[in-house]
Amino acid sequence: MLDIKTNPNDRLYLNQQPNDLATSIFPTNSDLLNGAIEPLNIPGYSAESSLTNPAASSIDQQTQIADFIVAHAGDHLSFSASDRVTGDVADSQLKPQSESAIANADPLTGTLSASQLNFADPGNSLSTARNVVGVENGSINLTDFVGTGDRDDFYRFDINTKSNFNLRLDGLTRDANVRLIHDRNRNGGVDRGETIASSIEIGTIPDVINVPNLVPGTYYVQVSSFFNNSTNYNLNCSAISIPVVPDITTTNGVYNTNYGYGLVNANAAVSHTLNRSSLFPDIPDLGGNKWALDVINAPEVWNQNITGNGIVVAVVDTGVDYTHPDLDGNIWQNTDEIAGNGIDDDRNGYIDDIRGWDFVASDNNPMDMDFHGHGTHIAGAIAAERNNFGITGVAPNAKIMPVRVLPAFGGGSGNNIAAGIRYAADNGANVINLSLGSEFVPSNVVNNAIEYANNKGSVVVMAAGNSGVDQPDYPARNADSLGIAVGSIDINGRMADTSNRAGSTPLDYLVAPGVDIYSTTPYSSYDTLTGTSMATPQVAGVAALVLNANPTLTPAQVENILTTTANRNGLTG
Repeated sequence: MLDIKTNPNDRLYLNQQPNDLATSIFPTNSDLLNGAIEPLNIPGYSAESSLTNPAASSIDQQTQIADFIVAHAGDHLSFSASDRVTGDVADSQLKPQSESAIANADPLTGTLSASQLNFADPGNSLSTARNVVGVENGSINLTDFVGTGDRDDFYRFDINTKSNFNLRLDGLTRDANVRLIHDRNRNGGVDRGETIASSIEIGTIPDVINVPNLVPGTYYVQVSSFFNNSTNYNLNCSAISIPVVPDITTTNGVYNTNYGYGLVNANAAVSHTLNRSSLFPDIPDLGGNKWALDVINAPEVWNQNITGNGIVVAVVDTGVDYTHPDLDGNIWQNTDEIAGNGIDDDRNGYIDDIRGWDFVASDNNPMDMDFHGHGTHIAGAIAAERNNFGITGVAPNAKIMPVRVLPAFGGGSGNNIAAGIRYAADNGANVINLSLGSEFVPSNVVNNAIEYANNKGSVVVMAAGNSGVDQPDYPARNADSLGIAVGSIDINGRMADTSNRAGSTPLDYLVAPGVDIYSTTPYSSYDTLTGTSMATPQVAGVAALVLNANPTLTPAQVENILTTTANRNGLTG
């Protein structure tokens, strides 16, 4: 298996504390490749997204962050790639590239100006980026130019401690864009998932990027002209170190404010469920695009013929493509309903709900209409079939109950989400996956539905959110009383830059692989998505394996097992 190993001494548990439940939810599909921003409307609930500030939105242009966000029901907020440049400034009126001297900080302010930096030719790529010092625990100011003949400027800087990063690009005479990059694979190119944040304000409006919890490493800032418009610019960057917060000692163990109780561990969780004194034997890694299964030790559980048989997992989301060849054999069927007779045979209030319900269109066809296939991607991570093609889900013999509560674009309604949660619980869902949420306000109607589902015996698993802040969004923030909150890590056990952390109030918070997850998407296709939306189904799948091992467990018992068997080794915040 991968290097992240289980240490029995690191298995921690925290009793849930009572807490009132709240009101907002999310999936926002922000496929922002090359700066193309899909419209995001937020009327109540939507999928987890990193779009947090309409004036200076930090947007990952390379990674499809497929989690959902929601605000107050009835509120609307949209983003679109509609940059337009106004004004007409000749190149001859603009200042030339900064010329050099020796980089020295002002003894009073610690600030560096462009005239104090010894730059030769402009850095037009990552490999030729100009190294700057003074960003960490200081501030650096640069004045430069992009435009005809010099479309891109790259700057490189290092930070050695976790920091809150701030950037401002102003002094513009024409439009320009800026982004923060982390060349994780060190190949000198900007690959999928390596753009941490960007700002593409229109015209001469200053661009602002704020990234909390930026982990130590080498980073790059790229300033680009828009359609070869020529402009001077001022660039200010700072990274202020965050004091290290010690783990919180509770009566049940130690809780980390970044990754909570640690990485979900299927082998340890199911072994514990069966009262084994040792873990199941390791088997060779699957590798490739199935690396997440290796990280959470799912194949060792399958080797014991525990694959989710008899367990129903509701995907309360954008719907599910139930015709996908890697999912069609694992779609829940309502056996108490007779298809097509126009009668509510099981008297559950929904006519001909053979395979779930669509609360957006109010019909019995919960097909995934989302552009990125958010719900279908989640369903595959949970229970894609174990066949000779495609992918394999964490619980490959569990059944998926499609419940559509989110529209193809924008935010969903809290009432629809609550109704979808209640429907799933009433129709026998053992686990409910909520890869959605809101960073703004809690929703009582949603929280009451989660409590209802918990009381009906459903384990509710919720995405922490993708704003990169110090605590989860709602409803995951309420995991001190109900459900499990899930953050995202990459293949190396490093928390995703955008993943919301566990916070200083102990919750049932776990992490799981959520960076570059390959899974099913509509029309018999597959795609790689990133976000806590992608980490959440990993935990939901493990919950299904635990319940397969012992179907009599209560939600509280399942949460206890998952948190106390989580692996803390090798994780970095």
